[in-house]
Amino acid sequence: MFAAFFKVANAQNDTTKRAAADSSKKDHKFTVNGYIKYLEQASFVNDITNLQTLDLIHNRLNFKYQPNDHFTFRLEVRNRIYYGAEVKNYPGFASLVTGSGGVFDLSKNWVNSNSMLFNSTADRASAEYINGKWDVTLGRQRINWGISTVWTPNDIFNTFNYFDFDYEERPGTDAARVQYNLTPSSSIDAVFSPGKTSAQNVGALMYHFNKWGYDFQAFSGVYQQNFTAGAGWAGNIKEAGFKGEVTYFAPGHGGADGASLAATLSVDYSFKNGIYVIVSGLYNKLGKDSLINITQLTTSTRSAKNIFSFKYTLFSEIAYSFSPIFKASLGGMYSLSGNSLIILPSVTYSIAENWVLDLIGQSFYSQQDGGYKPLGNSIYLRLKWGF
Repeated sequence: MFAAFFKVANAQNDTTKRAAADSSKKDHKFTVNGYIKYLEQASFVNDITNLQTLDLIHNRLNFKYQPNDHFTFRLEVRNRIYYGAEVKNYPGFASLVTGSGGVFDLSKNWVNSNSMLFNSTADRASAEYINGKWDVTLGRQRINWGISTVWTPNDIFNTFNYFDFDYEERPGTDAARVQYNLTPSSSIDAVFSPGKTSAQNVGALMYHFNKWGYDFQAFSGVYQQNFTAGAGWAGNIKEAGFKGEVTYFAPGHGGADGASLAATLSVDYSFKNGIYVIVSGLYNKLGKDSLINITQLTTSTRSAKNIFSFKYTLFSEIAYSFSPIFKASLGGMYSLSGNSLIILPSVTYSIAENWVLDLIGQSFYSQQDGGYKPLGNSIYLRLKWGF
């Protein structure tokens, strides 16, 4: 997060001191980076000749200013141009893909017609102060309390949608965050995120620590008129990674939907031949076990209290790197209670430095009349240039 500052020993001469000072100054500067992506989506149900298309030009600009070793200021903006049949045929498309992630509206639709949407959104706008063991951040930021890969029940501030693969940075939220490092392996994290109304406020206190070679965390707080508490861990069983999270919500005064519990476990393992395997499971008490609206499932942001559409879900994926520039994977989700199946293949190829080409598939099936029938298929071709 911050550049290292080298202490100059008293025995060093003036030349060495000046060189170290110059190096320190170079680390504190204004920087800009980002990317430009082109994503083409083709969707169909049964007949591949009856396609609905959606095209996306996605640009991200990340600005960072670090005047000294205590302060860092960030502004990160994503600009997206959608066009195609999905924009025209899906009601409320603009509100679905450009929903605000905080109390302040930092999103602007420059064009919103029946065939095109051009939106700019600032999903990071923060000031950070670090001094010794203290770390304080104000503004729109990513608060990543999740540990697991697919579902993150502990991530009550910034719940993300696993299917929204094009949003690598994941949502941010308007919040005040104070972190205090008790020891090199333990800390306290306090966060308050105001909502547009008091009923949407979220605030919690988390304690991180390390024990028996595992990283543990536990938290408690308030989530939109619900009392909430949760815990998570990450470690290894021999050479396999082992992670888990659980979060409970109890309605307070004015809370709705009743109590909720979400829990996930995952195990992952990298074989010596380069094959990587992950298996994960989710229990979500408020899951409805129905797969009705695929566009909403794959595009919208989930609620922390209702983290996924299904009550019981299994996920597995196998990935293999054929070379440093070519990787393929095959994943799948299965709803034990909803009898729904989702198949997720992908291929990634690094064309050149800072250029990446992806081919990604998402196929949705449900059990009907004794067999599985397709609900929808989408194929994505994405080209990305980073700078």
